[in-house]
Amino acid sequence: MRRYLLWTLALSCGSHLWAASSTKTEIVEETEKLETKIFCSKTSEKEALSGCEKWLETQSKTLGPRLLTSYCSQGELVSNNAGCLYRATGELKYVLRKYRTETEKVN
Repeated sequence: MRRYLLWTLALSCGSHLWAASSTKTEIVEETEKLETKIFCSKTSEKEALSGCEKWLETQSKTLGPRLLTSYCSQGELVSNNAGCLYRATGELKYVLRKYRTETEKVN
């Protein structure tokens, strides 16, 4: 019974302290970033393009609304590299934000 009373008291004090403060978050800085990645295929331009599109889809889900632009070039033939006959280039631009959070006590 004693533990129950202490637990109830702790919860009520914690909720009272939480209610007595306000949190304010603001954006301090925004920086645009550009990321480029090359996708190679020995067999076809479609394979290179497919790898690029899958990467962009994953990045889009991860970045969400921070993603500004995304682009995949068509799989182009590269004649001077035996390990990479077809190449697609993926590019995305996103924004990084720095935040400042302040907690204020409300009287």
